[in-house]
Amino acid sequence: MENEKLEFFKLDEIDRKVLLWLLAHVSQKSVVAWIDYIATEYRHGKSVTIDSDRLFAEMQDEILHKSGEI
Repeated sequence: MENEKLEFFKLDEIDRKVLLWLLAHVSQKSVVAWIDYIATEYRHGKSVTIDSDRLFAEMQDEILHKSGEI
């Protein structure tokens, strides 16, 4: 189960905070665009591969869990 959260923890601390803020304040479309952008930046700048679809799914699961829908 912990392996399902790996994409989120590949982000540095600031990017994790930005992602959580975006999830609370902007549209889903904007969050997806930011995740795609940051995944590209990490791949080129830090040589870290982030699966953007998996990262978004992890965040959706967390949101639903916290809201009590799961």
